[in-house]
Amino acid sequence: MKILTTEQQAKPRTRRLRKKLHVGEFQEFGFSLTFTIDPQQTGCEEALDRWIDYIESQGWCFGGGGSLLGHEIEGYLCQYDGGTLTESDREQVTHWLAGQPWVTGHQLAPLNDVWHGPWED
Repeated sequence: MKILTTEQQAKPRTRRLRKKLHVGEFQEFGFSLTFTIDPQQTGCEEALDRWIDYIESQGWCFGGGGSLLGHEIEGYLCQYDGGTLTESDREQVTHWLAGQPWVTGHQLAPLNDVWHGPWED
C-alpha cells in the first residue's frame, strides 16, 4: 500500500476509496512504545510473555520484540481487528506498565496513523 502524505489524505474521495485507503473517518491510530525490564526480577522472554498476555486480553496487536543485552522491549501497538486506539488506551498501558514491579521505565510515543505514519527513520 502506498503511504499517503497529509495533502494526499485530505484530497476529496468517495467513501469506498476513503475506506480502502484508511483515511478520513476510516483512519486508524496506534503508538510506539519502549519499556525496560529489571533482569533481577524477570527474564526478557518471561516479560515478553506477560506483556503479550496483557495486550491480547485487550484485543490489541503488538509488533516488536526485546533485547537481551539492553533489557528492553520495544515495538508498535494497535488494534488487532482494525479500528483505532485512543488516548484512554495509552493511559491504560501507562498504568499497567507502572504497576509491574519488573518494569523499571517506559516511554510511549503519541498516537499516530497506523497506515500512513509518520514513522521514525
